Amino acid sequence: MQVYQQKKTLFAQKQNTKKRASKSIETLLTHLDMSARSPSHSRVSSFRGSAVLASSGRRVSSRCRRASLASPVASTSKTFVPAPRKKVRDVARTVRRVFEEHKGELKRVDTKKELTLDDVRSLFPNPEDGKTRRTVLACMTHLADFDSWEMARFLGDELIALQEVQKDANVVAVGIGSVASGELFCKLTGFPKENLLVTNTSTLYRKLGYSPGFGDALPVKLPGVVKVLLMCAGIGSPGTLRAVLSGYVGSKNKKPVLVEGSKADMPRMRKLYDATLGKEYLRPFEMATVRLANMTAILNNWEELACEDDQLLAQRGGAMVLDESGEVVFDHVDPGILGYCDPKRLMQFALLEGDPKAPYNAVSVMHEACETRNVDAEDVSDAILACEKSKCDVAGDTLNGAWELIYTTGTATGDGFYFPVKAVQSFDVQNERIRNGVYVGPVKLFFDGPFSWKQNMQMLEFTFTKCSVGVGSLVKGFDIDDSKWESAKPFFKFVYADDKCRAARGKDGGVALWKAVGPPETDANNSE
Repeated sequence: MQVYQQKKTLFAQKQNTKKRASKSIETLLTHLDMSARSPSHSRVSSFRGSAVLASSGRRVSSRCRRASLASPVASTSKTFVPAPRKKVRDVARTVRRVFEEHKGELKRVDTKKELTLDDVRSLFPNPEDGKTRRTVLACMTHLADFDSWEMARFLGDELIALQEVQKDANVVAVGIGSVASGELFCKLTGFPKENLLVTNTSTLYRKLGYSPGFGDALPVKLPGVVKVLLMCAGIGSPGTLRAVLSGYVGSKNKKPVLVEGSKADMPRMRKLYDATLGKEYLRPFEMATVRLANMTAILNNWEELACEDDQLLAQRGGAMVLDESGEVVFDHVDPGILGYCDPKRLMQFALLEGDPKAPYNAVSVMHEACETRNVDAEDVSDAILACEKSKCDVAGDTLNGAWELIYTTGTATGDGFYFPVKAVQSFDVQNERIRNGVYVGPVKLFFDGPFSWKQNMQMLEFTFTKCSVGVGSLVKGFDIDDSKWESAKPFFKFVYADDKCRAARGKDGGVALWKAVGPPETDANNSE
């Protein structure tokens, strides 16, 4: 009897531990965690199991290896698919040598003096000094550029938060301009002068492999302002138009930028947004408002801020994080205007416990992306590719249900992004019917048709035989001819599926990620 009571007590303790672990899962970020060692992370993630409708008939891959978790809350999934960190460019590994070679072109804004060899060595991690800090290096664009202003404001806020955790935190920013323009830049943006270096040339940027911007290879030399205007229109500047548009649209899944006490704060506009559009998310036009304020300040101080060589107006930058030994563990290259690295991402690598070069759990990344839409798009793409490489088993019955599109690259060469409108795909496995729909408020457009599943290829082929449009409960359907698809049917080759998400590669070569939202709705079980 005593043994029974002991077992009963032990069981109750385990159950309580699980309950506490479930509650604490809200405070863990796992998409950069090494699940096998369950390290902590600098950013908060959200995993709300009740938001995803699970089906008892679904199962995860038997070929995906299981992680041996040190903590019951280290990951929301026991399935561990190793995803390697993004490869660091060879030229980025030479960053210390590049700074040493071009130290004479760099000046500190606080002392107004050229860098010495000792200065350069103090900027980068050195195992011999006994410190365990990492270094964040941000090579910003010229000091009269939108990118530099945004990054300086947001990086300045992150620097304050970082120093609360690590008093000797090492953040170094480089900007194109003079010492005088650097002083004014720091005064206007609030970025600390002691963390800023300036240069009047692009030599260091070129040596680090950063883009000179549009028009550099043209036989005709265009004025710098013309280059910038063309890049603002998306010419030779990938991702710029999308970034501009996002400033007007906002996002329910991102934090506001007009925050009391932040370097981007505008109290009057913040209070107006709070009163009209609510708080705790990035409101429509909020980022655009910040950019308008930056542009106004830049134009009012253009002569003092702009670099002497107008060809440098188009020069792009990048960012790195170096570990305690001085090795580059994160490497970002700006693809175009507004393509700077989010300072929060830099801080993630700066504060990540454990080996920042170790693989992370691709499944945890996809789960978090489905829940928050706030995982870096590059990480989501890498996670899907890792699942594809791992050759996880996907059974046809795991696809049964309704799935909302979260992320897509569109094509094999396209940049990945979170899908901006509600798009739901339903698979009725029992009746072998598919529905693909887009829903904007009360307006809906969807297609229905048959599908076939090829288990040996983990491929789902489909066609559409009916199109329906509607507003609210009023829906009108039309039959369509699917004969044109007979010789070349659209398809998805699934690389991963569980009760929370699924990922696949489409016929055009792009990859996509969906999250589970409920039971299937098709013309086989719906009167619409």
